Amino acid sequence: MKLTFWGTRGSIAVPGPDTLRYGGNTTCLSLEIADQPPIVLDAGTGIRPLGLKLMERPGPLHIKLLITHLHWDHLLGFPFFRPIYHPEVSLDMGGWPRCLEGVQSLFDSQRRDGHFPVTFNQLPSRIRRDQDLLAPRFDLGPVRVRTIPLNHPQGGIGLRFALDGRRLVFLTDNELDGPRGLGLDDYARFCQGAQVLVHDAQYLPEEMDRHRGWGHSDWRSVLELARKAGVERLILTHHDPNRADEAIDAVLDEARYLAGPHLLVEAAHEGLSLTI
Repeated sequence: MKLTFWGTRGSIAVPGPDTLRYGGNTTCLSLEIADQPPIVLDAGTGIRPLGLKLMERPGPLHIKLLITHLHWDHLLGFPFFRPIYHPEVSLDMGGWPRCLEGVQSLFDSQRRDGHFPVTFNQLPSRIRRDQDLLAPRFDLGPVRVRTIPLNHPQGGIGLRFALDGRRLVFLTDNELDGPRGLGLDDYARFCQGAQVLVHDAQYLPEEMDRHRGWGHSDWRSVLELARKAGVERLILTHHDPNRADEAIDAVLDEARYLAGPHLLVEAAHEGLSLTI
């Protein structure tokens, strides 16, 4: 499994000089599995450059898109995903049960002057919700996928991918020990033994009191989760849109110091690619 980051910000895209190194696009990742169609995780604004890359492939294109939840920062890139404007593209959607309704709402409204100049029904590609790709569990060829509810307003799902004893866990927009039911121990069991954990770390520890219930975590809590679950590599993502690159550097330095030599800690940046 090869994972690549195309968008790493939370809440809203923030292009500009302060976000050049970690990137300003909102959440989107791609997952490559041998002999399988390309897999896309979430459709934040990072999906636009990913779409340009995918269209370099010759011939018909089959894509699988997994949506974790329906908040705008994880959907708003979809209307600018070039493959959906090509008649030789088929796109199967899954993950969150209402994934298809979420992207349709970006195009269509009850007003003549809608949210977007193209309606969903005018798209020439074939887009459908695949009942075999929905939570709580499904397979992507040889990869077993399991999900867990996120502690996030209006809900969402985290994803665990397992292949030949290797595990990747993606938990975006998740408040550890948040007010919506699951706690640190629940997530530690879900992440147990993962080679790679990608987790929302939007806030600093000192910011959590005023953001309690917003559905995001601080990096110190995420570090505790990684230790408890025995993961090998932790990647902090969903960076706060107000956090400049230098501030993320400071977070990463402190997290690495506290993690010690047995846990590799990184901050997600656009273009980061790793093989699990």
